Amino acid sequence: GVLTAGTNDMYLPLEFRDENNELVGFDIDLGQALADELGVEMKWVPTAWDGIFNGLNANQYDIVLSGTSITEERLTGFNMTDPYLANGIVIVSRKDATPAKTPKDLAGKTVGVQIETTADYAAEALKNQENVDYTVNKYDAMLDAFAALEGKQIDNIMTDISVAQFYTTLKSDVYAVSSDVLSNEPIGITVRKTDTAFNEQLNAALDALRENGKLTELSMKWFGQDVTQNIDTDLKVIE
Repeated sequence: GVLTAGTNDMYLPLEFRDENNELVGFDIDLGQALADELGVEMKWVPTAWDGIFNGLNANQYDIVLSGTSITEERLTGFNMTDPYLANGIVIVSRKDATPAKTPKDLAGKTVGVQIETTADYAAEALKNQENVDYTVNKYDAMLDAFAALEGKQIDNIMTDISVAQFYTTLKSDVYAVSSDVLSNEPIGITVRKTDTAFNEQLNAALDALRENGKLTELSMKWFGQDVTQNIDTDLKVIE
């Protein structure tokens, strides 16, 4: 009777704490909509990102619902639902600095990422793939990375486009998305490898929310556009 989800509650605008310390965000609303569709209660387990998949395997919760990119590597160890959000990695620059339009433009710069995310892996991989040298600073939360960028402690950020657009909309005079989307890694819900039937239940619930317009409603609320329809499922992950 309860759907329990692990989430990293510092990943705006998907899951974060508001001024009243209440858990809010796109994924939080989606989790409640899923629970309603399944006829169960929703319970959240805030978890540090770098331990979130271990917590799933240790049966601390039923799913990971936390802005999780679908990658081939994750699919080898877990089940993941069909994607519910389009997503890819972008570079963010400060408005008062020369924008980094490509990874080559990061030469000699400092790039902030959230630790153990696909942006973290991409930032490290691109140094070799593009033959460019820059320093990667790793943060526990994107909130800290954007604060460091605003405070000129780092030069750029790599992160998911949904996160980047949220922050650049919030402070359009400070930040700008300066690159094209560098990857294609849509977001899905993560389930233990053995829970195949449960994964199909979640897919059916997501299909229902897509068809009845709930996903579109939530996307417009949090992103100002619909990024839940016609999602490109051809994975292009930088690793």
